[in-house]
Amino acid sequence: MNDRNLSFNPATYALSHLKHNMLRSVTTVATLTLTIAFILLTSSLVFGLINEIEGGDSKKGLLEGRIPGSVTMFEEFDLDQDLSDDAKSALVNFLMITSLFILLVAFFIMYNTMAIAVQERKREIGVLRSVGYSSRDVMKVFLTEGGMIGLISFITALFLGTPLIVNLAAYLIEKGSRGIFFVQPSIPFQLVGMVLALTMGLTLISTYLATRRVLSIKPVDMMRAG
Repeated sequence: MNDRNLSFNPATYALSHLKHNMLRSVTTVATLTLTIAFILLTSSLVFGLINEIEGGDSKKGLLEGRIPGSVTMFEEFDLDQDLSDDAKSALVNFLMITSLFILLVAFFIMYNTMAIAVQERKREIGVLRSVGYSSRDVMKVFLTEGGMIGLISFITALFLGTPLIVNLAAYLIEKGSRGIFFVQPSIPFQLVGMVLALTMGLTLISTYLATRRVLSIKPVDMMRAG
């Protein structure tokens, strides 16, 4: 039993499954990438507006370096910066509600993806359980798989998703007058860390909830279902 546990590598097992189901993996990562990119940009804008309302220095704290895609979006896109504090507060509330909605969408996407994956792999799970692997071992596989999806989605969102959204927004607002150009939003390290922790927590919790119910079924029943 000890030799079996030592040879069981959840990361290798999860990675092989992601490669085997490449189309679903890419679709899930692409969808999560866009939702995470929206979270990064809306949270940047929220912090920027709160900072302006409080009259703080936008170059300190979370806004160090002035965030393209945050307060500087007003300047980049030639929008009116002369907003009242009430208007800014209303915009902050709207963006916070939008961010919450995006989080719920991301949770639903991840939960639904992992729930379908678990249901389709009942026989596989039953075989692993029948040869001696515990529910804990199987849970590690799915948590590792969910963590990989979350991490890949976050990295893609940071370096591809956010520039895509910002540049598309700029292009639409300017109606193509500037042509195609590239802007890489400079999101502060602290905010990146916060959203990364949120993303990983979201993916791991949704994966755990989607997997827990199936693991309570007897291995024989899972193999029959499969």
